[in-house]
Amino acid sequence: MFRIASTCLLAIGISAAALGAPAVAEPRAAAFDASASLSHPISHPSIRHAGANNSWGGYAVTGGSFDSVTGDWTVPALNCSATAGDISFWSGLDGWTSETVEQIGLDAVCTKSGTVEYNPWVEMYPADSIYFSDVVKAGDEMTSSVTTNGSGSFTLVLADPTQGWTKTYTKSLASAALSSAEVIVEAIGSQTIPPCPNFGQIQFTDVTANGDSFADAGTTNTTNLERRGVLLTQDGSLTGTSFPVTWLHA
Repeated sequence: MFRIASTCLLAIGISAAALGAPAVAEPRAAAFDASASLSHPISHPSIRHAGANNSWGGYAVTGGSFDSVTGDWTVPALNCSATAGDISFWSGLDGWTSETVEQIGLDAVCTKSGTVEYNPWVEMYPADSIYFSDVVKAGDEMTSSVTTNGSGSFTLVLADPTQGWTKTYTKSLASAALSSAEVIVEAIGSQTIPPCPNFGQIQFTDVTANGDSFADAGTTNTTNLERRGVLLTQDGSLTGTSFPVTWLHA
Protein backbone atom coordinates (compact mmCIF):
# COMPACT_ATOMS: atom_id res chain seq x y z
CA MET A 1 0.00 0.00 0.00
CA PHE A 2 1.11 3.65 0.15
CA ARG A 3 4.37 4.27 1.95
CA ILE A 4 5.60 7.87 2.10
CA ALA A 5 8.48 9.13 4.20
CA SER A 6 7.11 10.90 7.26
CA THR A 7 8.62 13.46 9.63
CA CYS A 8 6.07 12.89 12.37
CA LEU A 9 7.27 13.40 15.94
CA LEU A 10 6.20 10.15 17.57
CA ALA A 11 7.88 7.72 19.94
CA ILE A 12 9.89 4.66 18.94
CA GLY A 13 11.64 2.16 21.21
CA ILE A 14 15.22 1.28 20.31
CA SER A 15 16.62 -1.99 21.58
CA ALA A 16 20.33 -2.38 22.12
CA ALA A 17 20.04 -6.03 23.07
CA ALA A 18 23.16 -6.86 21.11
CA LEU A 19 25.07 -4.54 23.45
CA GLY A 20 23.35 -5.83 26.58
CA ALA A 21 21.63 -2.49 27.19
CA PRO A 22 17.94 -2.02 28.00
CA ALA A 23 15.53 -0.59 25.44
CA VAL A 24 15.14 3.17 25.57
CA ALA A 25 12.69 5.55 23.97
CA GLU A 26 13.52 8.52 21.78
CA PRO A 27 11.54 10.80 19.44
CA ARG A 28 11.02 9.36 15.98
CA ALA A 29 12.56 12.50 14.58
CA ALA A 30 15.88 11.28 15.98
CA ALA A 31 15.45 7.87 14.33
CA PHE A 32 14.18 9.28 11.03
CA ASP A 33 16.59 11.33 8.95
CA ALA A 34 15.16 12.27 5.57
CA SER A 35 18.46 13.75 4.42
CA ALA A 36 20.49 10.68 5.33
CA SER A 37 19.78 8.67 2.20
CA LEU A 38 16.39 9.26 0.59
CA SER A 39 16.76 11.08 -2.72
CA HIS A 40 13.02 11.29 -3.30
CA PRO A 41 9.78 10.35 -1.49
CA ILE A 42 9.08 6.63 -1.72
CA SER A 43 5.56 5.25 -1.53
CA HIS A 44 3.58 2.13 -2.22
CA PRO A 45 1.17 1.86 -5.12
CA SER A 46 -2.33 2.49 -3.81
CA ILE A 47 -3.42 -1.06 -4.68
CA ARG A 48 -1.63 -4.39 -4.85
CA HIS A 49 -3.36 -5.48 -8.07
CA ALA A 50 -4.20 -3.20 -11.01
CA GLY A 51 -5.11 -5.02 -14.20
CA ALA A 52 -1.97 -6.65 -15.60
CA ASN A 53 0.14 -4.97 -12.91
CA ASN A 54 0.95 -6.47 -9.54
CA SER A 55 3.21 -4.76 -7.01
CA TRP A 56 3.77 -7.72 -4.65
CA GLY A 57 5.91 -10.85 -4.92
CA GLY A 58 6.26 -13.56 -2.30
CA TYR A 59 3.79 -15.48 -0.16
CA ALA A 60 0.77 -14.75 2.02
CA VAL A 61 -1.31 -17.03 4.22
CA THR A 62 -5.05 -16.56 4.68
CA GLY A 63 -8.01 -18.54 5.96
CA GLY A 64 -7.92 -17.62 9.63
CA SER A 65 -7.02 -14.96 12.16
CA PHE A 66 -3.33 -14.05 12.34
CA ASP A 67 -1.59 -12.43 15.30
CA SER A 68 2.08 -12.87 14.36
CA VAL A 69 4.42 -13.13 11.38
CA THR A 70 8.20 -13.47 11.12
CA GLY A 71 10.65 -13.39 8.24
CA ASP A 72 14.44 -13.26 7.90
CA TRP A 73 16.60 -12.50 4.88
CA THR A 74 20.09 -11.62 3.71
CA VAL A 75 20.23 -8.13 2.18
CA PRO A 76 20.91 -8.60 -1.54
CA ALA A 77 23.46 -6.58 -3.48
CA LEU A 78 21.69 -4.63 -6.22
CA ASN A 79 22.99 -4.47 -9.79
CA CYS A 80 22.25 -0.85 -10.69
CA SER A 81 24.08 -0.85 -14.04
CA ALA A 82 20.92 -1.24 -16.11
CA THR A 83 18.18 0.77 -14.41
CA ALA A 84 17.20 2.86 -11.43
CA GLY A 85 14.34 1.60 -9.30
CA ASP A 86 13.08 0.75 -5.83
CA ILE A 87 12.39 -2.62 -4.24
CA SER A 88 11.25 -3.43 -0.72
CA PHE A 89 11.50 -6.54 1.47
CA TRP A 90 9.12 -6.85 4.43
CA SER A 91 6.91 -8.93 6.68
CA GLY A 92 3.47 -7.90 7.86
CA LEU A 93 -0.09 -8.64 8.81
CA ASP A 94 -3.13 -7.75 6.68
CA GLY A 95 -3.24 -6.12 3.25
CA TRP A 96 -4.03 -9.19 1.17
CA THR A 97 -7.73 -8.39 1.17
CA SER A 98 -7.96 -5.74 3.90
CA GLU A 99 -7.47 -1.97 3.88
CA THR A 100 -4.73 -1.85 6.52
CA VAL A 101 -1.20 -3.29 6.54
CA GLU A 102 0.96 -3.54 9.65
CA GLN A 103 4.44 -4.02 8.23
CA ILE A 104 8.17 -3.52 8.75
CA GLY A 105 11.10 -3.93 6.39
CA LEU A 106 13.77 -2.48 4.14
CA ASP A 107 13.81 -0.46 0.91
CA ALA A 108 16.66 -1.09 -1.54
CA VAL A 109 17.09 1.70 -4.06
CA CYS A 110 19.09 2.06 -7.26
CA THR A 111 19.38 5.84 -7.64
CA LYS A 112 19.64 7.63 -10.96
CA SER A 113 23.33 8.15 -10.26
CA GLY A 114 23.81 4.39 -10.02
CA THR A 115 24.46 4.27 -6.29
CA VAL A 116 22.65 1.90 -3.90
CA GLU A 117 20.70 3.01 -0.83
CA TYR A 118 19.25 0.79 1.90
CA ASN A 119 16.51 2.41 4.00
CA PRO A 120 14.83 0.51 6.90
CA TRP A 121 11.28 1.51 7.79
CA VAL A 122 8.07 0.71 9.64
CA GLU A 123 4.51 1.42 8.53
CA MET A 124 0.96 1.05 9.81
CA TYR A 125 -0.81 1.73 6.52
CA PRO A 126 -2.73 3.95 5.79
CA ALA A 127 -0.44 6.04 8.02
CA ASP A 128 2.84 7.21 6.47
CA SER A 129 6.08 5.26 6.66
CA ILE A 130 8.68 6.09 9.28
CA TYR A 131 12.26 5.64 8.09
CA PHE A 132 15.25 4.82 10.30
CA SER A 133 18.74 6.21 9.70
CA ASP A 134 20.53 3.02 10.80
CA VAL A 135 23.20 1.61 8.51
CA VAL A 136 22.35 -1.42 6.35
CA LYS A 137 24.73 -3.01 3.86
CA ALA A 138 24.53 -5.76 1.27
CA GLY A 139 25.15 -9.13 2.88
CA ASP A 140 23.68 -8.13 6.26
CA GLU A 141 21.43 -10.66 7.96
CA MET A 142 18.05 -9.12 8.85
CA THR A 143 15.15 -10.35 10.99
CA SER A 144 11.63 -8.98 11.18
CA SER A 145 8.44 -9.66 13.09
CA VAL A 146 4.97 -8.22 13.59
CA THR A 147 2.82 -9.33 16.52
CA THR A 148 -0.43 -8.21 18.09
CA ASN A 149 -2.20 -9.07 21.33
CA GLY A 150 -5.54 -9.30 19.53
CA SER A 151 -6.84 -6.16 21.24
CA GLY A 152 -5.38 -3.66 18.79
CA SER A 153 -1.84 -3.33 20.19
CA PHE A 154 0.99 -4.11 17.74
CA THR A 155 4.72 -4.62 18.19
CA LEU A 156 6.87 -4.46 15.05
CA VAL A 157 10.56 -5.35 15.22
CA LEU A 158 13.33 -5.06 12.64
CA ALA A 159 16.90 -6.07 13.47
CA ASP A 160 20.23 -6.08 11.67
CA PRO A 161 22.45 -8.31 13.85
CA THR A 162 25.33 -7.80 11.42
CA GLN A 163 25.37 -4.07 12.19
CA GLY A 164 24.23 -4.58 15.80
CA TRP A 165 20.96 -2.65 15.87
CA THR A 166 17.30 -3.41 16.60
CA LYS A 167 14.22 -1.22 16.16
CA THR A 168 11.05 -1.95 18.16
CA TYR A 169 7.90 0.00 17.34
CA THR A 170 4.58 -0.21 19.20
CA LYS A 171 1.27 1.16 18.01
CA SER A 172 -2.46 0.58 18.51
CA LEU A 173 -4.82 -0.02 15.60
CA ALA A 174 -8.28 -1.22 16.53
CA SER A 175 -9.46 -1.56 12.93
CA ALA A 176 -6.93 -4.22 11.85
CA ALA A 177 -8.64 -7.22 10.25
CA LEU A 178 -5.86 -9.74 11.08
CA SER A 179 -6.98 -11.72 8.04
CA SER A 180 -3.59 -12.47 6.48
CA ALA A 181 0.15 -12.67 7.06
CA GLU A 182 2.73 -11.90 4.38
CA VAL A 183 6.45 -11.98 3.63
CA ILE A 184 6.85 -9.84 0.53
CA VAL A 185 9.08 -8.37 -2.16
CA GLU A 186 7.41 -5.15 -3.33
CA ALA A 187 7.95 -2.68 -6.14
CA ILE A 188 7.43 0.71 -4.55
CA GLY A 189 6.75 4.20 -5.89
CA SER A 190 3.97 6.61 -6.69
CA GLN A 191 0.82 5.58 -8.60
CA THR A 192 2.50 3.11 -11.01
CA ILE A 193 4.89 0.22 -10.51
CA PRO A 194 8.42 1.61 -11.07
CA PRO A 195 11.37 -0.26 -12.59
CA CYS A 196 12.36 -3.28 -10.54
CA PRO A 197 16.11 -3.14 -9.79
CA ASN A 198 18.11 -6.31 -10.28
CA PHE A 199 18.42 -7.86 -6.82
CA GLY A 200 19.38 -11.29 -8.16
CA GLN A 201 17.69 -13.61 -5.70
CA ILE A 202 16.59 -13.19 -2.10
CA GLN A 203 16.07 -16.15 0.22
CA PHE A 204 13.54 -15.72 3.01
CA THR A 205 13.91 -17.95 6.07
CA ASP A 206 12.12 -18.37 9.42
CA VAL A 207 8.89 -17.50 7.62
CA THR A 208 6.13 -18.16 10.17
CA ALA A 209 2.59 -17.07 11.02
CA ASN A 210 0.99 -17.71 14.42
CA GLY A 211 4.17 -19.59 15.32
CA ASP A 212 3.69 -22.15 12.53
CA SER A 213 5.58 -22.41 9.26
CA PHE A 214 3.87 -20.59 6.38
CA ALA A 215 3.36 -23.97 4.74
CA ASP A 216 1.23 -25.08 7.72
CA ALA A 217 -0.30 -21.80 8.96
CA GLY A 218 -3.29 -21.54 6.61
CA THR A 219 -4.12 -21.23 2.93
CA THR A 220 -0.93 -20.28 1.10
CA ASN A 221 -1.05 -17.72 -1.69
CA THR A 222 1.78 -16.98 -4.10
CA THR A 223 2.16 -13.70 -5.96
CA ASN A 224 4.73 -12.30 -8.39
CA LEU A 225 5.67 -8.78 -9.41
CA GLU A 226 4.14 -8.08 -12.78
CA ARG A 227 3.90 -5.07 -15.09
CA ARG A 228 1.73 -4.98 -18.20
CA GLY A 229 1.66 -8.77 -18.22
CA VAL A 230 5.45 -9.13 -17.91
CA LEU A 231 6.71 -11.02 -14.86
CA LEU A 232 9.39 -9.08 -12.98
CA THR A 233 10.01 -11.73 -10.30
CA GLN A 234 9.37 -15.42 -9.77
CA ASP A 235 8.67 -17.09 -6.44
CA GLY A 236 10.40 -20.35 -5.68
CA SER A 237 8.72 -23.18 -3.82
CA LEU A 238 7.60 -22.57 -0.25
CA THR A 239 9.28 -25.30 1.80
CA GLY A 240 8.29 -25.14 5.45
CA THR A 241 9.67 -21.80 6.62
CA SER A 242 11.65 -20.71 3.57
CA PHE A 243 11.31 -19.65 -0.04
CA PRO A 244 13.33 -17.70 -2.64
CA VAL A 245 12.25 -14.86 -4.91
CA THR A 246 14.24 -14.39 -8.12
CA TRP A 247 14.56 -11.21 -10.20
CA LEU A 248 13.57 -11.69 -13.85
CA HIS A 249 13.07 -8.27 -15.43
CA ALA A 250 13.33 -4.56 -14.72
